[in-house]
Amino acid sequence: MGNDDHRDRIEQARQELNRLALEFGMQDIRVLRQSVKLDALLNEYTDCLTDKDDVPY
Repeated sequence: MGNDDHRDRIEQARQELNRLALEFGMQDIRVLRQSVKLDALLNEYTDCLTDKDDVPY
């Protein structure tokens, strides 16, 4: 998956998190679940960036 795809998925997850938080409040389980999804996407994106940096020249 390309960086643009990662960024798009992250942005969609972020927007959904904000929507859920506004609709249900920060303590709602749906907000927590979406936050975990967003964290996973961010970690995946960071791992992809780090893997590229680890390539020896």
